[in-house]
Amino acid sequence: MTYDLAETSTAEGRPYFLYLFAEGASVWRFTSRASAWISPAGAIGDETEDLVWEPSAVSHSSVVQSSDPRRVDLSVTFPLSDPFARSYLGPRGRSVTTLTIFRGHEQVPAEVVAHWKGRIVSARVEGRRITLRAESLFTSMRREGVRAKYQRLCRHALYSRGCRLDIETFFVGGTAIARSGLEITVPEAALLPDGWFRGGVLRHTGLLGFITGHVGDRLTLAGRMPELETAIDDLETVAVIDMAPGCDLRRDTCAAKFGNLLNFGGFPDIPGRNPFGGTSIV
Repeated sequence: MTYDLAETSTAEGRPYFLYLFAEGASVWRFTSRASAWISPAGAIGDETEDLVWEPSAVSHSSVVQSSDPRRVDLSVTFPLSDPFARSYLGPRGRSVTTLTIFRGHEQVPAEVVAHWKGRIVSARVEGRRITLRAESLFTSMRREGVRAKYQRLCRHALYSRGCRLDIETFFVGGTAIARSGLEITVPEAALLPDGWFRGGVLRHTGLLGFITGHVGDRLTLAGRMPELETAIDDLETVAVIDMAPGCDLRRDTCAAKFGNLLNFGGFPDIPGRNPFGGTSIV
């Protein structure tokens, strides 16, 4: 039997999906089956070895064909406890994750077709599930190019492509010893001026969180990080974290704090009023 025969059969098809996530040199493979699946060499691309796909409670929305690129997004859902999906709830920096969904039939393991391809653009929590929103590969190809925004503050997100700073070179190690709500106590944070980490990133066991406040040894997070909270509450565990400083997007901060003035994306010297129309420029 071939894939085409199984696909068109009214009774013999046993379809399954394979989800390939790739980010740089890192690759994650999942399958919608209840147990692991092994793709024989040559079934997918030019792979010369068998590929193992881990079982996961993953699913995706219907694939839509449309001439409007805004209507062909795809949603991929994972359980709230899934560690892979949880890694997307924090800042991702400049990394881009591509997603390829393959479709096959169990009785024809050597034949698999590429069902959909795109990239992950956002993540959100919906009840007890995490939904990753992905856009089609053709969406970004047809999208109108982004133009520079004329504003005083830097238009680039910190540690993004335009900013060009490598977050790994700015991480500072520390230990979280106490917590209260969204506020955690980190003695190492007191070694730097108040506000140094405001707008920055906190990392714990690979998961990222956004820092909204920094006073003394206290950091305030934008949202809960259950794994970090568990580590702090466990007296036998040391809650090791990394902290990256934040930026207020001003030119002086870019130069003095990061030495990155060449990549500053703002226009701080624009006039206060539009010389052509008299309206305010903000």
